Amino acid sequence: MSAFISRVHAAALITLSLTASLNLNGQDFMEAEMMMKTGETTKALSVLKSLAKDNPKEGKLQILIGDCYVALDSSAKAIAAYKEAQKKGENEAWLSLARLALSEYRLEDAEGDIELYRKGLKKSRKQQVDNSLEIESLLTRTRNMLDRVEKVTVIDSVSVDKDDFLKYYRLGRDCGHLYLPQKIQKTFPVAEPSVVYVSPDGVEMIWAMDDTSMKTGLVSSSQLYGGEWETPVSLGEQLNEGGDANYPFMLNDGVTLYFANDGENSIGGYDIFISRRNSDGVFFQPQNLGMPYNSPYNDYMLAIDEQNNIGWWASDRNRIPGKVTIYTFIPSEMRVNYDVDDPNLAALARISSYKDTWADGKDYTSLLKNINRSADKDYTEETAPEFMLSVPGYGVYTSYKQFRSTEAAKLMKEYVKKVDQYNTLTTTLGDYRRKYAEGNRQITYEIKRMENERNSLIDELKKLKNQIIKTETL
Repeated sequence: MSAFISRVHAAALITLSLTASLNLNGQDFMEAEMMMKTGETTKALSVLKSLAKDNPKEGKLQILIGDCYVALDSSAKAIAAYKEAQKKGENEAWLSLARLALSEYRLEDAEGDIELYRKGLKKSRKQQVDNSLEIESLLTRTRNMLDRVEKVTVIDSVSVDKDDFLKYYRLGRDCGHLYLPQKIQKTFPVAEPSVVYVSPDGVEMIWAMDDTSMKTGLVSSSQLYGGEWETPVSLGEQLNEGGDANYPFMLNDGVTLYFANDGENSIGGYDIFISRRNSDGVFFQPQNLGMPYNSPYNDYMLAIDEQNNIGWWASDRNRIPGKVTIYTFIPSEMRVNYDVDDPNLAALARISSYKDTWADGKDYTSLLKNINRSADKDYTEETAPEFMLSVPGYGVYTSYKQFRSTEAAKLMKEYVKKVDQYNTLTTTLGDYRRKYAEGNRQITYEIKRMENERNSLIDELKKLKNQIIKTETL
């Protein structure tokens, strides 16, 4: 189910649970509600049908039944349930029909359903709040996107386990690195789920972190001497647009950022956005990438291998439980859109068949094979790296097995041990400094000793790092 559809009926669920006048088995309804939230949709549907049988006049139950059918990708049954709810006096059912129509790119149907909903409000004897403004705004955004569907050549699409999707991104050595949260979660808080982006030189990390308002925003940290990372800094609330920002990827220019958010300019769930930062490090207002990258469902984690001119993004638009679809595409330097009068525009926008995006006479099968064959899995994988070392001309090393020189690998092990010593000493020194600030003057000598030891370790690490790189590149 798309995120925006699930959000829509939260109010209906709460209202229904609190309506004491309904002749419902409260325990059964709460179980059905929990099943819907946890993805046990088939079980929830069975309970709701039973409740509807015992309460044949209750239209709200039919709305929830329709929601279950939407989640199960049974559009025709969902429409029937929503229409049944409308017959039972539930004017809100027209909005449910409108949302479903929008998720299927049937804009005229959605517009008609909104109009019927408003007519129902006018006929009502009771004064009611017009809840159609949000869906009308969504309709406008969707229509604008359908007027600007980019001609993107998608050379492959594959449905994979949602938890393992990252390993299908075959980034080259000099395109940055993508890791699951194990990379940093021992050092800093990290949102779940999320992806950690590390720059090609290994000195900047960008990831998503939950803030005090329970929103998820993007933060950045730079690497200091000895392998330490500075305190994370927010990339700016403007990237959230009132929602959650996540799944970052930066181009090699260090300026262009792709990420996902589900804020006010999304057409459903996560949408993929682009932003750029200025010379002061401030990011500009993000722009929605539009279709076909985005859909009424969750679309996220766009990454581009600039060396090989190949990109990827993930989407759950195909609504396969536990799966996401990874689209592999060829990025373009300039955006070219399809003709708005193209009869296949909606199909191209939702990528009904990725081969429909291919130019006449073109076959990209061999290109896809070359990408898979040349993929360097050491640089994009779900496990945390053993270390990170930028070696000029050879990219960023994250594993001992990457070293060509046995001697350099031995030196690297010594370097890692000294980094651990440095980190432990830095933590202890921080504790002693706090005690000194609290009035303990007896530890003055110990603080000075540790400061000297720490400075000596920094010098040793610098020399050892240079020796490793020199040995490896001889």
